[in-house]
Amino acid sequence: MRRRAASLLCIAFVLCLASCVSPRPLRETSPVRIGFFADLSATGATEGTDALKGSELRVAEVNASGGIGGRQIELIIQDTKESPAEAVKAYTQLVQEDGVSVVIGSSAAASLTAVGPVAELSHVPLLSLGMDDRVAIPEVNAENTEQAGKPRAFTFLVRASAMQTAQGLAWYVAERSALKRVATLYDPVDPVCVLQARAFEEALRQAGRTVAVSVPLPAGDLSEAVKTIGGANADAVYVCASEEADVSVARTVRQLLPQVMLLGNESWYPTLASLAGTAANAAWFSLPFSPNDPAVRDIASAFAARFGDVPRPAAVAGWDAVGVVMAAVRKAGSSSPASVRDALEQAAGFKTLQGQLDMDPRTHRPLSPYVAIMQIAGGSYRTVDARYRHRPSRS
Repeated sequence: MRRRAASLLCIAFVLCLASCVSPRPLRETSPVRIGFFADLSATGATEGTDALKGSELRVAEVNASGGIGGRQIELIIQDTKESPAEAVKAYTQLVQEDGVSVVIGSSAAASLTAVGPVAELSHVPLLSLGMDDRVAIPEVNAENTEQAGKPRAFTFLVRASAMQTAQGLAWYVAERSALKRVATLYDPVDPVCVLQARAFEEALRQAGRTVAVSVPLPAGDLSEAVKTIGGANADAVYVCASEEADVSVARTVRQLLPQVMLLGNESWYPTLASLAGTAANAAWFSLPFSPNDPAVRDIASAFAARFGDVPRPAAVAGWDAVGVVMAAVRKAGSSSPASVRDALEQAAGFKTLQGQLDMDPRTHRPLSPYVAIMQIAGGSYRTVDARYRHRPSRS
């Protein structure tokens, strides 16, 4: 009851703030103002801080080379302290008081989900650094992921989503391995896990492989669920759950079905290899971005010179997000929020460190994005393919 009351209070607070949000008019000769919010001080601060440093590096490079059409970029920063309510307050201030043209949001799904409706009312674009498909497509249907639903008009994802990352692994397995029958084992309480399992299954079927069985993860003993997978004669099992459950599944599968290959999602990085030990050996999984991607090396020297540190993948995401905003402003010939939004929706060939970004106007997610295919070998992580991309044929 306390959680429900707190949730209702949070929703009421969000709606109250949303009702009074309106963008401040901008002069086209003024600096291009970009908002940025992330968790910079709580438990998720490492990723948020990395993304911020990437954004700051990109802004500094652009300004040093003359800005965008002679206009400098101003990056205005807000710390959300891992709180959806703080994220809404941050977005509201950036739009109302700071007059930004666009806001780059954190990777925290709860914060982005809270801000999404506010962006629709304010008409100032929100660029999500997160993976949750529901941020851009709130009505995405787990039972028919091909019919994604209408996206939020002012919210966009700038890297591979959770569903796209799962699909990428399914297509890779179908194209590059001898696996024919793959089961799924997923947490039915976690909506993102359900979406990933369904997306993986659909992609597998499209590739001509068989979904041996789809098993919801039980709350207690895993033996019967794993035996069901064995009874379906599965060659492999795609696991989508929490880190703790992933470890239990890996150990149970290795004990009961040692011949079955383990496949997984982004929750397998960066601790499963050490937590599960030998049970995780030879397992495959996918990430939206590899820690060994060439893009990390591309900014390493400038990053070290500015921050005295080594860039991690989130820094690349922040760097790319600013680059996408720059490309949108140039394409629109304006930094007005409405013009930037239209340019983002029509993005084609926008250059990023990972390669070319094309936006899918039907979903506001990248079209055919790269995903990283990873493997756990000898207790360590190995990048099998840093930039795997499946391009579906169009009829």
